[in-house]
Amino acid sequence: MRPVHPSPAAPARFAACGGAALLLVGALAAPAPADVVVTRDGLTLEGEVTRRPDGRLEVRTGEGTVLIEGESVAAHRPGPGPRARARAALADLAADDVAGRYRLAVTLEAEGAHDVAREVLAEVLRLEPEHAAARRALGFEKVEGRWLTRAQARRAQGLVLYGGTWMLPAEVEAASRAAAASAPEAPARDAARVVELLRTLALGAPALRPAARVALAEAPAAMLLAGGLKALYDRAPEVRIEAARLLGDLGDEGALRALVFSGVRDVDSRVRREAVLAAQALGHDDTAVPFVRALGSENLQLVAHAAEALERLGDERAAGYIVRRLESHGSSTRNYVSFLNQISYVRDYDVEIAQASNIANPDVATLLEGVVLDVRVLDAAYTRTWVEPILVKAYAHLVGEPLETREQVRAHFLAHGRALPEFPREPRRERAPRRPH
Repeated sequence: MRPVHPSPAAPARFAACGGAALLLVGALAAPAPADVVVTRDGLTLEGEVTRRPDGRLEVRTGEGTVLIEGESVAAHRPGPGPRARARAALADLAADDVAGRYRLAVTLEAEGAHDVAREVLAEVLRLEPEHAAARRALGFEKVEGRWLTRAQARRAQGLVLYGGTWMLPAEVEAASRAAAASAPEAPARDAARVVELLRTLALGAPALRPAARVALAEAPAAMLLAGGLKALYDRAPEVRIEAARLLGDLGDEGALRALVFSGVRDVDSRVRREAVLAAQALGHDDTAVPFVRALGSENLQLVAHAAEALERLGDERAAGYIVRRLESHGSSTRNYVSFLNQISYVRDYDVEIAQASNIANPDVATLLEGVVLDVRVLDAAYTRTWVEPILVKAYAHLVGEPLETREQVRAHFLAHGRALPEFPREPRRERAPRRPH
């Protein structure tokens, strides 16, 4: 699809809701547009449409106004679309008519307007939270008297989502090793399609973003996983943020390694934050472990990012490792001192023939002469570095105390360190709640 252009007068109002299972785009509350426009890349817009002399379509929706190139339009259907019809039908229903809303949702589902049907079903649950048919239509299951999402129910059974399939934890290890040696299941074009939708969601005109959300909600899980992983390395940080949110909401453990990597490596602090929260949302009891390991890096930037990640995770078991980093000034398996002389010499000549002339290219090698000695460090002076306040802040947050200096952290740990919890040998798999964006 060629670029679309937001109108200068377009209002920038739209309500975003996280999650792919229940998608509320605010369309039913928008002013009353009349036409439906479908773009060649699959976005569906409802609004008042005006065709300009240059062939472009101007679409005015409740979220804003957008200009679409004529060759980018796959279909233009005059007349009300499913959202406009749903608005009209809702206006005829009493405010407490649960049955009427449910019948409307069934009709919309049969017409293929799945996102609008989910929106009306959400209205049903607002009026009657125990409406069983609406719950099941939205993917809920009743387990021991409680309504759980399908994902929550599978996790309650001890299963793990990996690569779009629910597996036993023991099967995930074998699947992850096999995935590392094979190509991703989703075709490259499907991954590119998800990346394009995420770019529209992050950078596109406000009028296009709800349509992008709908398209993402309808995409298969394997396609979302492949595209979300690819978008984590997009040049635009806004796209990487949306990719991290998508992967966290998807809940597939196939994204865990990439999210942890982005949580410590991404240059944008906003992306790191969303990546850490998304990794936390996958529900591992040991999500903090790779960030704890990163505390031992010789790269202070990585150490700072790891400390920030641990602070966001709020896992009190990491507090002791932060203290060790403060005390150790880093980690090194060996210390040595070298006294070397470097001597270069011509080892050989490579003779080539170029235009009837012999060319002798020297092959230069290098000799190192001297000694390398292992040394034992008996004492070291402490130097405050820029990363120290970040480590102190992370520790203070984890233990819930107003500590501001390394000395205060050390004193607190000496007094209370034994009472801090430790990581279990066998991690639990309980889904952590997703923090708000």
